[in-house]
Parts: sequence; C-alpha cells; structure tokens
Amino acid sequence: MRIFGKAALAAIFASTALLAACDSNDGPVEKAGEKVDEAVESMDPKGPMEEMGEDLDNAVDNAEESMDNMKDAAEQ
Repeated sequence: MRIFGKAALAAIFASTALLAACDSNDGPVEKAGEKVDEAVESMDPKGPMEEMGEDLDNAVDNAEESMDNMKDAAEQ
C-alpha cells in the first residue's frame, strides 16, 4: 500500500508540473478572452445616473455653503 501511495503522489506532482508548463501557449480564444478581461477592467464603473447624482450632491453642498456665508454676513 505504501508503494501505491508514493506512486500516486509522484504522479500527481508530475501531472501538476506538466499542466503548469502548458500555460505559455495561448491560442486565439485565450488571447481574445484576455482582451475582453482588460476591456471590462478598464471600464468606468460610474454610469450617467450616478454622475448626475454626484452633481446634484455638489450643487446642494454649494447652496448650503452659500446660505451659511450669507447668514454670517448678515450677522456682522
């Protein structure tokens, strides 16, 4: 039994080494998949609605700041 276990372990290590060596030859489908991955990663995650929401938030913040400035000027 011990010999079978050692042989199985050696076979697993050998097959792992062979599979690792096969990674260097990329075919056309692999290259196309990598290009799709790069395109997806480079996309801006913000959509137009999110940008509009941020613009509205900035406008509200500016209005509040202007109102505070007017209050301070009136108190002086």
